[in-house]
Amino acid sequence: MTMTPPSRMLRMLAAVAALSVFVPSSAHADSTTDTSVAPSTTSPSVTATSPSTTTAPVVQNAYVPPVRRLPRVRIGSAIVVLDEQRVYVYSATRRLITTIPVSTGLDDSTPTGSFKVFSKSEQAYFTPNPGERMKWMVRFTKGRQGDNIGFHGIPYRVTTAGTVQIPTPVGLKPVSHGCIRTRDVEAQWLFENMAIGTPVRVVQSRRG
Repeated sequence: MTMTPPSRMLRMLAAVAALSVFVPSSAHADSTTDTSVAPSTTSPSVTATSPSTTTAPVVQNAYVPPVRRLPRVRIGSAIVVLDEQRVYVYSATRRLITTIPVSTGLDDSTPTGSFKVFSKSEQAYFTPNPGERMKWMVRFTKGRQGDNIGFHGIPYRVTTAGTVQIPTPVGLKPVSHGCIRTRDVEAQWLFENMAIGTPVRVVQSRRG
């Protein structure tokens, strides 16, 4: 029998040991799955004032009057009726001045109750998305997350192509983040004629 020299035998054993390093066992085999964190397709969490995909009920047989100029007058109070998507505006003597079509908060995000106007701004923006802006803000309460709730004009976005209004079916159904949207002419009228401290009541319906 031919004997293998010890030096050659040692070289052969070293080669076998080196090859065994690169052969994975069944418990630790390499995987083709990327273990890095992949981007999630789930929308990031947002505040309660963000838009919802919930379908809002449409006000039946709603009539949306054309925009008209309203007289300068001291507004005594206002009542927002959610079921009607209307705000009833009264004088200090409780005389009805006008009714304005509005769009309130989707998913019942417009708080009900009795409030008072506490601040006003000619220009405002939606806090989670400053690119969404609105004019003639009249604030009277806070929302679920402590955000301001009030009357304002139709919101718009500022883009490289200019300003783009956000579609808002005033008088027909709620689509806002919680505020009461009105057409810009009526929002400006409310802004100019509602003083700080003016009572505002938000109710579900006039029956309740």
